[in-house]
Amino acid sequence: MSRLCAILWLLLAALAACGPVAPAADLAPTVLPFPTMTPGRLIRGLLPTVVAPSSNGSSQLANPATAVARASLPTPTPDYAACPAPANPPTPSSYFTGQDIAPGMIEFVSDGGSVAALTALLQDEWAVLGERGQVRNDVDFIGAGAPQLVLVYDSPDGGGTLLILGCANGRYTPLYQATTGAMPEIIAEGDMTYDGRPEMLYSHRQCSADNPDDCAYRTLLLAWSADEGRFVNLLNTTINSLEPPTVSDIDNDRVVEIVVRLTDTGSAATGPLRTGVNIYDWNGQYYALSIVQLDPPRFLIQLVHEADRAFQRSAIETSIALLEQALNDPVPRYWLDDEPTFLKSYILYRLLLLYAYTEQEDKALQTLQLSLNTFPPPDSPVYAALIDAFWNGFQTTNNLHSACQQVQAIISARPEALGLLNRYGSRSPVYTARDLCPF
Repeated sequence: MSRLCAILWLLLAALAACGPVAPAADLAPTVLPFPTMTPGRLIRGLLPTVVAPSSNGSSQLANPATAVARASLPTPTPDYAACPAPANPPTPSSYFTGQDIAPGMIEFVSDGGSVAALTALLQDEWAVLGERGQVRNDVDFIGAGAPQLVLVYDSPDGGGTLLILGCANGRYTPLYQATTGAMPEIIAEGDMTYDGRPEMLYSHRQCSADNPDDCAYRTLLLAWSADEGRFVNLLNTTINSLEPPTVSDIDNDRVVEIVVRLTDTGSAATGPLRTGVNIYDWNGQYYALSIVQLDPPRFLIQLVHEADRAFQRSAIETSIALLEQALNDPVPRYWLDDEPTFLKSYILYRLLLLYAYTEQEDKALQTLQLSLNTFPPPDSPVYAALIDAFWNGFQTTNNLHSACQQVQAIISARPEALGLLNRYGSRSPVYTARDLCPF
């Protein structure tokens, strides 16, 4: 029986082999979604085939993917070490504007002109170097194996300019250019951060358009960023100073610090300024303000301002110590002629608030008595009135907030309470009514 079944199975297989052949699988391209410029919409279809590029330079491509691939090709890295071969190109005869100088110089050195010949051109014929201009190529800032060409010059209509040219594929190209108004001054060139790469610290003087006497030096620290392919500023903030900064390795760690001397004592426009030294140090990413060494305050209002700043940041003991110094130290001078009539009363008022806040009742009573003896009514300054209002409110309610409400009423009625403090210039604090009694 089993032999018969096997024969029947073989017969059926042979018959199936002789039957009709099934159709071949569909080899047409799979339909893929192709995005359009309209967000959220989708067009489905086969990519069309276009005519192949013709011999006449037509831009048609056989496949759009080819265009995408060509557009995505990486930009070749310039060879910054390939400098022009020395030659004797003709010297440009003249220039017309400040914008013509840079292209003329670039063309001259790209054609093989030497640094000496370029220096003679800028100094003798174009007369744009003056006493502080520079033409030098002794530092490789970008690590290309060839130094860059650094130029500092001043054109009559373009102003002071710092231009750094680098070799690229046998020509010179601008790597950095800054038009600074006044002639820029290079302060330092070299490895300031002790990382094997040189930097450039430079400064230039800028004056206010509204006040030509209001001038300051603006300083930048340039370093080449290989990732970005350009020079970047390693200072995390703008350095403005009355004179250019200096550099020094103060802590002998081989990292050079930037030293900014604060020599401006202030003016009527700025108010009194603290003198001293600001030191900027490298933190591994950028230069930041590291040390502030201020000279002792020269003016009484500076002590008051420091005390009020300490109070705002809740450094109560520091604020009290500064106010007590302002009350008793004869060395600081007055900034304004009428300060003797009101500033002492303001110091007493602030001390009274702080003594009440720190529950030093004996000192608060002594301050109140000193105010009454020094500024008897009716011609007492406005801050003597604030003292009386605060103390009376505090004694009645034993609440600092209620006492401040009494003070705020007087400030509203007598605006000189704020006006006397808000006339010390643009660099001084600006007081509000809440600043005078914040409880």
